[in-house]
Amino acid sequence: MFYRGRHEEFKDFFSQEDGIVFCNDVCSVMEVVGHERNPDKWRLFIDSSKVSLKVVLPRNGNKFPSVPLVHAANM
Repeated sequence: MFYRGRHEEFKDFFSQEDGIVFCNDVCSVMEVVGHERNPDKWRLFIDSSKVSLKVVLPRNGNKFPSVPLVHAANM
């Protein structure tokens, strides 16, 4: 089933240290998802609380899904 292994092509672009998972190669992730890395078209969104952190790259205009960059829970 596709949905059980769809993360496989992305796992080399992410690392984990001290409970934080982060993207270590944004350019390659953007290439795999089929988008040009253009800072004028993408913005950085950070959502944090006392227990979690999420960072994504949403595209200006919401034409495409967001690209996850960092996730940390239970911090």
